Amino acid sequence: MAKGRGKHTSTLALLGWGVLVLGLGLLTGLLLGQQGCGRRSSPAPREEPAPKPNKAPEPKAKAPQEPPRPKAPEPVPELPRMAVVIDDLGYAAPELVTRLCSLPVPFSVAVLPYLEHTKTSADIAHKLGKEIMLHLPMEPVGFPGPGRDPGPNAILYNLSESEIRRRVRLAMDEIPHRVGVNNHMGSRLTPDRERMGWILQELKARKLFFVDSRTEKESVAYEVAVQQGIPSAQRRVFLDDDKAFPEMEKQWERALKLAEKDGSVLIIGHIYPETVAALEKLVPRTKGQVRFVTAGQLVR
Repeated sequence: MAKGRGKHTSTLALLGWGVLVLGLGLLTGLLLGQQGCGRRSSPAPREEPAPKPNKAPEPKAKAPQEPPRPKAPEPVPELPRMAVVIDDLGYAAPELVTRLCSLPVPFSVAVLPYLEHTKTSADIAHKLGKEIMLHLPMEPVGFPGPGRDPGPNAILYNLSESEIRRRVRLAMDEIPHRVGVNNHMGSRLTPDRERMGWILQELKARKLFFVDSRTEKESVAYEVAVQQGIPSAQRRVFLDDDKAFPEMEKQWERALKLAEKDGSVLIIGHIYPETVAALEKLVPRTKGQVRFVTAGQLVR
């Protein structure tokens, strides 16, 4: 009986230990499960940095504005040019020359050599700002008939080449301040290429320009001058073949129309009292229609 009771006690003890171990195992598993669950839980959210307050954009520095440029003036249409040449100074009294050259526009005067008022006329015109030309005396058709005398030491058709050249140089030396030449009469010589060649070579040597007065429709003087490289022009209108003012007014209007059509015109008159009086009326009324120039300005 004692042995049986001891076995019974051992069995109970073993059961107790088993229960205890089982409980400890359950407790350990429970604890481990809680820790695992804790590790699997989502991490705590990170704190986002507080947003920086929006700063207003700094204004860009404005580029300095250029001052408005002034508008270029509109081009003014260029007026046609008119060159007026007044011939035969040397005969007229200085008072009439002074009156003529007091006109307040540019023009040219052509002075005859060897006359009483030759040098005085050239000096007056130069002092009053006018352009001086030699009015070279040359033989006309019909010489030596009435009204056909070109004056002393004129260039005559039958002279030798050396004498023609000498007379041209002599005439040029007679006229102070001269910068150009036009022919006085000359209808016998200006159609002759050879003789005009001699004359124009002497002008070229002095660096003078040439205006063909066109006293002869068959003149080749302008053409020969151009061939020689001499600055040249030719007359288009005679102002005072008729000295009545209405007739001169017609010729003036004709010259204005030619200037408008072709851009320029050269008109020749003479130092008659009637012509000077006409110019004193015609020049002021022409303001704004043409630009007055000298013959030298027209040929260049």
